[in-house]
Amino acid sequence: MNIEERTQLIEAARGDRPLDLVIRNVNLVNVFTCEIYPADIGIFGEHIAVVGAAGQYDLQAQREIDGSGKWATPGFVDTHVHIESTMVTPANYAAAVLPFGTTASVIDPHEIGNVLGMDGMRFMLEGSEGLPLRVYMSISSCVPAVPDKESAGADFGPAEVAEMLTWPRTIAIAEVMDYMGVVNGSPKMVGIIQAGVDAGATIQGHSPMLRGRDVNAYIAAGIQNDHELRRGDEGLEKLRLGLLPLLKVSSMGNHVPNILPELKKATFLDIALCTDDIEPADLLKNGHMDRVIREMIAHDIDPAVAIRWATYNGARHYGLRDQGAIAPGYLADVVLLSSLQEVRASEVFVGGVQVVDEGKLVVDIIAPPTTMKIENSVHLQPLSIEDFQIAAPVQAGDCPVNVITLELSRLTRLEQATVSMRDGLVDLSAMDAEERDDLCYLSVVPRHGQTHPPTMALLRGLGLRHGAMASSIAHDSHNIIVAGHNPADMLLAVQELQKSGGGLILTADGAVVDQVELPLAGLMSLKTVPDLAIDTERFTQSAVAMGITARTPALAISGLALTVIPQVRISDFGAILDVEMQEFLPLFV
Repeated sequence: MNIEERTQLIEAARGDRPLDLVIRNVNLVNVFTCEIYPADIGIFGEHIAVVGAAGQYDLQAQREIDGSGKWATPGFVDTHVHIESTMVTPANYAAAVLPFGTTASVIDPHEIGNVLGMDGMRFMLEGSEGLPLRVYMSISSCVPAVPDKESAGADFGPAEVAEMLTWPRTIAIAEVMDYMGVVNGSPKMVGIIQAGVDAGATIQGHSPMLRGRDVNAYIAAGIQNDHELRRGDEGLEKLRLGLLPLLKVSSMGNHVPNILPELKKATFLDIALCTDDIEPADLLKNGHMDRVIREMIAHDIDPAVAIRWATYNGARHYGLRDQGAIAPGYLADVVLLSSLQEVRASEVFVGGVQVVDEGKLVVDIIAPPTTMKIENSVHLQPLSIEDFQIAAPVQAGDCPVNVITLELSRLTRLEQATVSMRDGLVDLSAMDAEERDDLCYLSVVPRHGQTHPPTMALLRGLGLRHGAMASSIAHDSHNIIVAGHNPADMLLAVQELQKSGGGLILTADGAVVDQVELPLAGLMSLKTVPDLAIDTERFTQSAVAMGITARTPALAISGLALTVIPQVRISDFGAILDVEMQEFLPLFV
């Protein structure tokens, strides 16, 4: 806002210039005091000019809205989200979330950054320019997530991060996932954090189950928030040390019931909210930030407090000083709710412009031009069936092995199993039916042009009964991950993903069962969320029919290569990684 615009806003606030819009007699959710009371809201241009008790001022405007029976809240601020997880472009993402009341998102494009480097990061910045959704960038700090334990399509160090921090709409260092690197004083990680501190950026954290002196060291490095809490005692310890919890409800899970009851023991409790990862069908069915607020209310958080957590706290945390509240001088990002308890958005205004009416988008959202060409990003070395076989230490017989066991929470644990060997190879087909159905092969295939071969491990808990499942969504380095009961179906799945440029695929008996194509970096579609949701929901049903039991079946294996989530994971550098120790474990024991 320049001086002339500010002067005009002051004139409108004191009544010497007509307002553009008045919302009369609405129940105002005041996020400063957490009161709710009837009020009138006067808007001039992009900003709120005047707020008063209903009827307190004689507000005159070009347009008036009767807010009787509705609640006015600030637009919801998502404090941490990966647009790529919704598998669409920024423009299509904006069109999907605005009807749910989300008006601002702090995005971390580390998914596309791991595939396409700074070109991918720039694509997300350009692709979100000028949208009615306010999109702010956080610069990915861990590309790849853990250096020397995996490889990606790029490698960001302090110099690259410092350069990207000069880009417009950039306000944060994205989640610092290599938390043990920070605790151990990694020069690369400390340098990246320092680049953020020097730029005045907020520093996002990611440290599931980090406690004691280690979490003190992590916070001392400059970390300011954490969205990866798992337990209440962990959350309370971090809260007491000044780390802002970003409670989330995502397609990958909901730990709020484990966390919030313990946090409520604090005399004063201020937190913020986020979604992190929301897949298309889940978004359309269950909502966005409104869903996270409903979860807070379900745990006996007063609705006004929950809305403060979803608006003012996040905006203030990121230094967005004119967002997150309905008050003079703030941007006129306003949501009218038809139900406070259900948090149902009826009308949504961004910068004083109505973008949603009766829950439906009423503006055209045009994707802005971008400079990056969309090309096939799946670059594999020649593969054969032998690449998906596991050489055994003995020619025949049984042998104990380490196994990655997948839990419904997406956490993993290390277990052991006894598998059969035949002709010098691990042969799951030689095992009895019950044990065989519970085990499958798991592989990470380098897809960024690396020359090393795939890694192989064994997986329990997926539920897959036959065939194979593969995905180019493999957080966070996004190599190809594939699980299956036989090498032939695994090979077919990977080869078909290469042809399509990436996506999700199921194969069985030498044929493709179902597939979702994601040609943009192997992560995103050019379709709208409703159209893509049809594809992903169909794929989910196919996955369930093949036995997959995960909370989000379509993405059941996508996190198994995430080398910063306990207890054990697989990477393209080794079959079984102990996340806490950051050491590879042997397959055979």
